[in-house]
Amino acid sequence: MEDKKKKNSKKNIEKKSEKKVKKQSKKNVNIEEVTKKISKSAPINKKNLKKDDKEKKTIKTNNNFGLFEYIILIVIVALIFSLAGYFIGRRADYGNDNYSTATKEIQKFIEEYNYILENYYGDIDKDELITNAIKGMLSSLDEYSGFVGEDSNNFSITLKGEYEGLGIGIINDLNNDIIIATVYPNSPASTVGLKENDKIIKFNDTDIIGMSTSELVDKISNTEDIKLTILRNNEELNFQLKKEKVIIESVHSETKENNIGYIKVDIFAENTYSQFKEALESLENNGMKSLIIDLRGNSGGHLSAVEDMLSLFMNNKHIIYQTEDKNGVEKIYSKGNKDKEYKIVILQDLGSASASEIMASSLREQLGAYIIGNTSYGKGTIQSLQTISGLGQYKVTTKKWLTSNGEWINGNGIVPDLEVSLTSDYIQNPTLDNDAQYQAAIKYLNENA
Repeated sequence: MEDKKKKNSKKNIEKKSEKKVKKQSKKNVNIEEVTKKISKSAPINKKNLKKDDKEKKTIKTNNNFGLFEYIILIVIVALIFSLAGYFIGRRADYGNDNYSTATKEIQKFIEEYNYILENYYGDIDKDELITNAIKGMLSSLDEYSGFVGEDSNNFSITLKGEYEGLGIGIINDLNNDIIIATVYPNSPASTVGLKENDKIIKFNDTDIIGMSTSELVDKISNTEDIKLTILRNNEELNFQLKKEKVIIESVHSETKENNIGYIKVDIFAENTYSQFKEALESLENNGMKSLIIDLRGNSGGHLSAVEDMLSLFMNNKHIIYQTEDKNGVEKIYSKGNKDKEYKIVILQDLGSASASEIMASSLREQLGAYIIGNTSYGKGTIQSLQTISGLGQYKVTTKKWLTSNGEWINGNGIVPDLEVSLTSDYIQNPTLDNDAQYQAAIKYLNENA
């Protein structure tokens, strides 16, 4: 019985194994049939197989990338994206329309510039061509934008507050003669006795009749030992001079009756603040009870100087003035610690402009200062100075300034609280005794002390 059972079990195992083999063979047949069908519809290209093998090899090689290669790859990708972002950002900041317009305009300029260079019949000074092109652009802007020429040299020296020279300011009169208009204190000119209204007729024994002021300035700049022959009251006088460092005094002060302080500010130069601070402290230490600030004929200067000067009068809660440009309005605050409590009078005239108007308006709006004289000039814009290598400098209006209360006085000026004009007596004999505006200030302070 046991042998029969064993035989039956063996048969069963053999039958099962035969079934498995048959099933497996059916599967193999099916795969072969499918492969045949595919090969009939799209024959396999041996070249493609070779290509696939190469790609597989490449993939295998890339899979063997080292750490160093991955780092290099990441750095390169990051650099590409950062550069792309930079240029896209620059273009986005400028604005697509403005960017394309500017590019077209610049291209147009370059085309015309090259055409002129290639086709003009004569010789061309390229620097002069570019300079005149910039002058043309500036001339289409406002009256304060333009090249800084030789005639601005004296003004630049004055704004600097010091220079190497003789200590004289010169002008050409109606007859084109050179006249000494200013003699600075503590200068070589004042030491030897040169005076205002002296006519300079010779430079180092050479006749200079008909010479321009800029030509004489060049001669003085390039000469160490200088001899000037001047005409004074129809008498020829000779003066031997050497150039020295000249400090231009733009602030003059004194104490008047009833402890009224008086400070005259000619211009807002680089060293005006230090001179003004010293003068104000001296007056206050001497018991000053009220103050006259004379800004007549002061055409302006450095904004930093007037900001520092105003900070001597008011604490940092006060707005000195405001600026406005394409990015909006900015408020400029005082940097001071406390408010002055004494009465202040400002003297101004038509020649008071720009920084002078900032000072006058700020002291009136913030501290209640009283303005006497004539309506000021009305210059409510700010210029920036640009230097072109080898070609010079030009200034362009970049902002407008507003008073501390936000008023734009451009073209209108600051109207005084008390309108007073100078008399003919003062014009003939300019002294403080004949000065109607100054006397009106004294009267106001005496009555309102």
